[in-house]
Amino acid sequence: MTGRRLAAWLGLVALVSLPAWVRDSFFLNAMIHVFLFGAAAQAWNLVGGYAGQISFGHAAFFGVGAYTTAWLLSRQGVSPWVGLWVGAALATLLSLLIGYPTFRLRRHFFALATLALAEIARISFLNWEAVGAAIGLYLPLHYRNRFEYLMWDTKPPYYWVSLGVLALATAVVWVVDRHRAGRYLRAVEQDEDAAEMIGIPTRRYKLYAMGLSAGLTAVAGAVYALYVLYIDPYNVLASRISLLVVVIALIGGRGTVWGPVVGAPFIVLLNEYTRAWLGGRAAGVDFILFGLLVILVSLYRPRGLVGLLARPSGPLQPAVAGAGQDPPEVAPAAPGGDVVLRVVGLQKAFGGVQAVRGVDLEVRRGEILGLVGPNGAGKSTLFDCLTGFLRPDRGYAAVDGVGVLNQAPHRVAWVGLARTFQNLRVFPELSVWDNVLCGAEHHREGLWEATVREVPAAVQEEARELLRLFHLWEHRYRPAGELSYGQQKLLSLAMAVLRRPKVVLLDEPAAGVNPALVDEIGRLIRTLNQSGLTFVVIEHNMEFVVRTCHRIAFMAEGQVVTVGTPQEVQQDPRVLERYYGR
Repeated sequence: MTGRRLAAWLGLVALVSLPAWVRDSFFLNAMIHVFLFGAAAQAWNLVGGYAGQISFGHAAFFGVGAYTTAWLLSRQGVSPWVGLWVGAALATLLSLLIGYPTFRLRRHFFALATLALAEIARISFLNWEAVGAAIGLYLPLHYRNRFEYLMWDTKPPYYWVSLGVLALATAVVWVVDRHRAGRYLRAVEQDEDAAEMIGIPTRRYKLYAMGLSAGLTAVAGAVYALYVLYIDPYNVLASRISLLVVVIALIGGRGTVWGPVVGAPFIVLLNEYTRAWLGGRAAGVDFILFGLLVILVSLYRPRGLVGLLARPSGPLQPAVAGAGQDPPEVAPAAPGGDVVLRVVGLQKAFGGVQAVRGVDLEVRRGEILGLVGPNGAGKSTLFDCLTGFLRPDRGYAAVDGVGVLNQAPHRVAWVGLARTFQNLRVFPELSVWDNVLCGAEHHREGLWEATVREVPAAVQEEARELLRLFHLWEHRYRPAGELSYGQQKLLSLAMAVLRRPKVVLLDEPAAGVNPALVDEIGRLIRTLNQSGLTFVVIEHNMEFVVRTCHRIAFMAEGQVVTVGTPQEVQQDPRVLERYYGR
């Protein structure tokens, strides 16, 4: 056993045994709050940290858990062992009902919506006579000191139960973090559009995170109600609870397993002892301290307290090995395969500007088709229409006979269409290895499977081969944001091709890349093509296009003007006039 693991086990034993040798009632009370609000912060971490959906409404789920357990016990005599799971189920259902419409909103709009919904919940309970309205609910005291009712006269049993709630929440987050679901949630947090384009159903995973988060928060609320023995809308539905769990996760390190665990004692003990020292003379000073801490952490330690434990990455190699090799000569004729991508009469206008006007295009299986033309010709707009980021006004497009227009991007990916973007769209805080594995096939991938299992071994082997081919294997554990611009271009290509799509759309793969890597990118595209992949490549570097592509389609003013071999297109008078100005 390593020294670090031994220290962790000793620390855990000390934490569990603490009530046996510490009799200070105030300290034990503070630790119970540490565990319960730490568990709520850990639950919030799933949706606010991993999925990046900042919620200021988790007090609603905390309150639903508290009220459900208290009402069932006080009015129906139902054991809290049943009540807390009923509360968790109700909170999960409520979160899904809230999340489905509000997840159409992004960033601060979503945060404001959750804040408003939490306030609606507080006001509703404040006026709901069946649950005590403003008077609240008292828990019956004759159930005390009975394990089946989770009520005691002393604090140690509450200490252990609360510690168990924190352990449960942390275990759930640890399992999610260690498997596919955690990787996908972090991808959604960093770039939702890019996650959609590699096939991740982002709304499904956001709802999944929201449901898990709400259920765990409700469990913490239920145990809190059993501890305080009296609840009302002020002490279990107040916005300060939402703020507290957000601050714990932010200060500790959101999007990490141990961030809320580290942040909870720091914030809650600071809160409890500050109020004890100042009494009623400085109400609200704890919120001033919270605000200052958030500012300081944002400025100097954006990754939170757990960032202090992060190891710095080693030096990055400045260039990709093998760059500058001459790519193989282009085949004299395009492959004669069947049509895999067909576009007919596609149109898209922005107001009075006709960006794409009646595009007809056929892409043959096994070819590399270059899509060239002047700026504003409609090339990227065409890609956006095909991949679900824009809704075309008219037209038809299909991959192997399956229509792709007006579908969500992840469904387009499931059909077999992959894409890279003109601007870099990798997940900068994920490792290179995790970025590539995000590109695995997601069609028919269940949430349970993604939570408890890793990517299949065969897919991992394919990912290893791609990283070796792209000379990125030695950087597999490095955050993708630390790679050079050209290496990130290569990484985005590896992510797109891992699942072996039927057609890969590349939007300016060589743009802005070090000239030493341009030929390398062309060589890799040709190598992948020879393995059976079909490409459509937008590129302004005509030398790159001529050396890489079998055929070229020339676009101008939203239309495909001509299609042919590189030599035929270069000699076409319409191309010479509209592209070269001759």
